[in-house]
Amino acid sequence: MVGIAKVAGRPHPDTADPSGRSYVVELAHVKRLPRPVTLAEIKADSFFADFVLTRMPRLSVMPVTDGQWARIEKMAAG
Repeated sequence: MVGIAKVAGRPHPDTADPSGRSYVVELAHVKRLPRPVTLAEIKADSFFADFVLTRMPRLSVMPVTDGQWARIEKMAAG
């Protein structure tokens, strides 16, 4: 994880998907984290045992609890 983004528009069909099943959303940059937090770091922390990212790391959008996000921000702070 390298930063925070927010959704900047409504979902729309992905023009690169000929099946028409995939959708995309536009994102806007909010802020960069002080340092990247790697997937390896997250997987090594038992706090994240139930975090969706540790089980399905190819997801790009997933739920993150307030506690999980606070821990990620703490890790990014060094």
